[in-house]
Amino acid sequence: MNSDVSDKMKKSNPIIYNQLSDYKFAIISFLVSGLIFYSVRFLEKYIYQVFGTNQYLIFHTIVEFASIIMCVASFLVVYYVGDRDKRLRIKVLAGVLLLVGCIDFWHTFSYNGMPGLLVPSSVQGATTYWIIGRFILAGGILLCSFISIDVNVHSIRKSILVGLPLFLSLFILYILSYYPTVLPPLFIEGEGLTPLKNWLEYVIILMMFIAFIKFLIEYGKSKRNTLAYMIVALIVSMFSELAFTNYGNVYDTYNLLGHVYKLIASYMIFRLLFIFNINYPYEELDKAEKEISKYANNLEVLVRHRTEEVEIANEQLLQDLEYAKSIQKAIMPIKHENFDNVEVYSEYIAFEKVGGDFYGFENLGSDQLSFYIGDVAGHGVPAAMMTIFLKQTLVMSNYHNSTKEFFHPKEVIQNLYREYNDTDFPLEMYAVMLYGIFNKKNNEMIFSSGGLNTFPLIYEGEGNVRVVEHTGFPICKFGEEFCNSFNEYTVQLYKGNKVLFYTDGLIEITNIHGEDFSEARLVKVMSEYGHLSPKELSYKITKEIKRFSNGVKPKDDIHYFIVELH
Repeated sequence: MNSDVSDKMKKSNPIIYNQLSDYKFAIISFLVSGLIFYSVRFLEKYIYQVFGTNQYLIFHTIVEFASIIMCVASFLVVYYVGDRDKRLRIKVLAGVLLLVGCIDFWHTFSYNGMPGLLVPSSVQGATTYWIIGRFILAGGILLCSFISIDVNVHSIRKSILVGLPLFLSLFILYILSYYPTVLPPLFIEGEGLTPLKNWLEYVIILMMFIAFIKFLIEYGKSKRNTLAYMIVALIVSMFSELAFTNYGNVYDTYNLLGHVYKLIASYMIFRLLFIFNINYPYEELDKAEKEISKYANNLEVLVRHRTEEVEIANEQLLQDLEYAKSIQKAIMPIKHENFDNVEVYSEYIAFEKVGGDFYGFENLGSDQLSFYIGDVAGHGVPAAMMTIFLKQTLVMSNYHNSTKEFFHPKEVIQNLYREYNDTDFPLEMYAVMLYGIFNKKNNEMIFSSGGLNTFPLIYEGEGNVRVVEHTGFPICKFGEEFCNSFNEYTVQLYKGNKVLFYTDGLIEITNIHGEDFSEARLVKVMSEYGHLSPKELSYKITKEIKRFSNGVKPKDDIHYFIVELH
């Protein structure tokens, strides 16, 4: 039935329904507190009684001590998290609660029938402590309502936060113990409460009501759930003060009801400060932990997906590199080949899947054999792409206008240089190379250097090795003005001679000490094993560089070929 009414109200007046829902805690606490208070009023002749002294003192002491413990506990919560919590409102409220807790302690022991502290207990003393404690609490909460929760204080010395409330409470104890007539009577035996006592209670209620309105407005703007505890505490406290305006005996029903209200209000304030300073940060931490866990799980899934994508892309890339390696291998000459009286044996070890070194041979008619060897700056796919361009251009540049009249080595290099400068290759890419022609009839070798930084080694027999030095300009984008910077070299070879052509990767192999293999060591190998066949000599060279490097991986492509004249 109630659910049906709620649904109908929600549909007919959604705005009003939402507003009532937001303030339902205040409405419920007001209705319950008011219902209890006015039930006691209307049924007074049936339920009103004056309890026995001993019986009531036990109840009063338990309730007051519970209230005192909650006030002191609320203060300690703020005190021990004070370095982290800079809010001025919370600091002021904590100091007020410590002061009120001390005054309530004086009130408890000065209550009629208790042993007293500095002087014997009395109704007047207990009532005076009560009024002062309520005034301080109401005034402190009212002051806090005017302090924005966003106002921070850089530092308050803990000695002041503790010392000032304790000093004021001891001062009040001293004054009321030895100068009890400072305040006029608030309770007269046989007559009950004085008008002054009631008016002071109404002033306290007014102060609490103003604070209640301020906090209610703040709650409407911020919807901060912790404010609900303060609002409920103020509602219950106002009914507590109303109860204390109606008792005629310090042991009667209204006095008991007022203390019950006070205990509930103290608990609400304790909950407020506990949640603000202890529970709320941990709830936020738990919430943040759940969010982080959620993000971590999502991140794990995302990383897994991305990893799978990267692995697929990497597999595709590796497959493409294998294809590129196969293509590059296909356009390279076979490892061991004979061109009439010229035998060639080559070795090529790419630094990566595909490399930047290139070489080749081309029969130019029956008597001429062209050869070339080069090294593109860099490694990998870009260098491999450039080697394809260079090889293709060299093959096309051998002849004059597709006739059998071939270019001289110098002209081939010049043509290659011009062709390269007309391409869109990046400026930073370049190649060094050597291009030459063997005359198979007269064993004459003519070559031109495109900046190759290694010198051919000629084994002439009986351990003699000749180093053929040369100079030249790299194949790079420096324009037409360097096109004539190429020279030709002619070398007469003889039957049985072996010529080793190589790129710098061979002599730049290092050992564990960082030493290069060097041209000198290569000359020594040629001198010792030059009498062997090209294949056997190649085996000795690879064996020697492996022994020298002792497991150190090469940092560049390794390539060479050996030519023997028969």
